[in-house]
Amino acid sequence: MPLAESPFSCRLLDDLFLLSCVLVFPSYWFIDRLLSCVVSTSVERSQGPALRILLLVFGALLFALLFVLSLPLCVFGLLLWAPLHQIRRPFSYQRSVDPRDAPERTVAGGCSFTFRGTENGSACGPDGGSACGPDGGSACGPDGGSACGPDGGSACGPDGGSACGPEDVLLTAPCTGPLQGRDGPFEVSLVFPQSPDFLCLQEVFDGRASRKLRRCLSSSFPYILYDVGPSGPHGCGFKFFNSGLFLASRHPLVNAKYYIYPNARGEDALASKGLLCVKVYLGTTQEKQSIVGFMNCTHLHAPECDAAIRCDQMSLLLQWISDFQAENTQDGELVAFDVLCGDLNFDNCSSDDCLEQKHKLFSIYRDPCRDCAGRDRPGTMGTLLRQELLYHEAVNTPSRLKR
Repeated sequence: MPLAESPFSCRLLDDLFLLSCVLVFPSYWFIDRLLSCVVSTSVERSQGPALRILLLVFGALLFALLFVLSLPLCVFGLLLWAPLHQIRRPFSYQRSVDPRDAPERTVAGGCSFTFRGTENGSACGPDGGSACGPDGGSACGPDGGSACGPDGGSACGPDGGSACGPEDVLLTAPCTGPLQGRDGPFEVSLVFPQSPDFLCLQEVFDGRASRKLRRCLSSSFPYILYDVGPSGPHGCGFKFFNSGLFLASRHPLVNAKYYIYPNARGEDALASKGLLCVKVYLGTTQEKQSIVGFMNCTHLHAPECDAAIRCDQMSLLLQWISDFQAENTQDGELVAFDVLCGDLNFDNCSSDDCLEQKHKLFSIYRDPCRDCAGRDRPGTMGTLLRQELLYHEAVNTPSRLKR
């Protein structure tokens, strides 16, 4: 049975949730614009102080006043929004093709799958919040969310040698299946793949950015999971944002489950970071055996000083992956791949990350760019774009960053 698209069990709850979002949105937008006026980006700072003074004097006052005036509607909307999140499934599903109408695919032994992962989409967050981040609201590059295009961000992620950041990874676990042996081959592409089977994004917090992404991607990726993770009151605190995870697939999704990390703290506790586990249907063998794959997407705790929290989260995700696969693997199914992708918020070379580098995760999942703890394979490159240098001529376009 395919996944239901709605995160609610009935249409009435869908409509009430939409109404609550409409009521909350004006306050959300005004406070977002207020933050954008107060917190400047690298480009705005380069334009001189006059513009900044105008924004602070007129823009900030205007949006502060509009925010106060919109609060009654916002409060009423939150009274609907918060309880609905308690009964909402923690993800939404967009399906532009019904899997029952799609032709049955026979998977041959020489078939392969391409994973486009992974990408931090800070430009897919609210403008004001993104400007407060270390990347100045443009982690995807100065083109802002340029991963939508075939060459946008082509130097980012494992496809470009992890150049988008040394913390973004795509890990594979050995599987026994028709496509590869237990230690079967895999390859890291040096160019942006033209027709990836899967796309994994993080930090897609803003609903407007999510809608735009889904419109751009739906013709190539008929199956998309978005708005992943709970918001509002939760067992481990109030969550102002969802997880930011976003998964697009060319293949039907059979099952999905979201697990939230219980140990976040500081600014990371504002978002419901966790692990998204997905089972994907790939087709059948010539003998009519079902072939499936498992995708696991995550975004670990960010603050550099909290290595112990990240290690605990990696231990949790290993247990959750094991539980999900035990619950969702049917007798006779062949598993083609088991992939973990996302932003782990540490790298394999920095001495400050030595605790995470030695985690047992890397004895179960294999990083194609890693030789051993503390040492990457030749040719592996990573970079961290500092906010004050984000628009430097050497890196201010995808092609220049790649070069």
